[in-house]
Amino acid sequence: MRLPAQKSRRDAALIRKKGKIMDNSIDRLLQLAEDKKSRVIWRFSPEIQLLPENSDSDPSKRMSPLVEYCSKAFVELAPHTPALMFDYSAFALYGVEGLISLSMLLTMAKTLGFYVILDACFAGDGALKMCHASFSTDNAFSKINFPADAVTVSPYCAAEDLKAMAILCREEDKAVFVCAKTRKVTDKESFENIKTDQGQKLYEAAVDDAGAFGESYVGEKGYSVLGFMTAPVENSSGLRDLDRWGIALVNASADDLDDDNTYAFFYPQECEGEFVVLTDSEMIKRSGQAGGSIDLKSTVSFFGECVKKVEEKRLEKK
Repeated sequence: MRLPAQKSRRDAALIRKKGKIMDNSIDRLLQLAEDKKSRVIWRFSPEIQLLPENSDSDPSKRMSPLVEYCSKAFVELAPHTPALMFDYSAFALYGVEGLISLSMLLTMAKTLGFYVILDACFAGDGALKMCHASFSTDNAFSKINFPADAVTVSPYCAAEDLKAMAILCREEDKAVFVCAKTRKVTDKESFENIKTDQGQKLYEAAVDDAGAFGESYVGEKGYSVLGFMTAPVENSSGLRDLDRWGIALVNASADDLDDDNTYAFFYPQECEGEFVVLTDSEMIKRSGQAGGSIDLKSTVSFFGECVKKVEEKRLEKK
């Protein structure tokens, strides 16, 4: 049975914890969202046409185009979003320069006060190790670190690894989001839609796991250190029923902001439990700038309008 109000989940958490309130990384994310009146996250997935050309002829003074683009966006985005997400694969595409730039940008974003999410969908036996590497940035073996407040992981990690991640998140004040159907794919033969022996689709089972393994690690505001990342789907409310403790990151396009399924993860009355994620490259195309020079201020202005729309939709659920 879904518990619709934050107080109900908080009370249930207190009973399980014998009266002890735990704060966690997600409490901080929610506080930042309240302060900025925004439940929308900007996701950096920089394509080559987004990047500025180096104008400084002195090589010693040149800034990586990736760093230049993202750092300028940080300044513009500060009033509009509590969190920034970075697509690890998009930066890795640029090789060593991309990874060095990513390391610098993650550190910079954290220093500026953003909640930072590394979208890497870590998988397999190395997922837990990658979480350790991202959460423990005092690594003496490498000068390239990827510090983050939260990371995304594959939904097909071993159960014991997910449990260990939850413990690690509690110890290090971090969070993990399990990727579950992060694109709007309706093909019945898509691996995410394959049914398990219990009758659940694979992405539903992933959300269920996030709820089960995160239930013991709920913070003061009633949310777990294990959440999930998904997309607007027809049974969005059903996914929320599978995990009543985790924050949902909804990977959306600007057009999805008119779809009621996009907001199905907000609990009625409390209007919390969800963040909408918008990707820079998609917003640029949506705002009609594809194929030409990119006007970052215009794109961020468009993002600000998206934030207002999400807030209006969110408050309608009260």
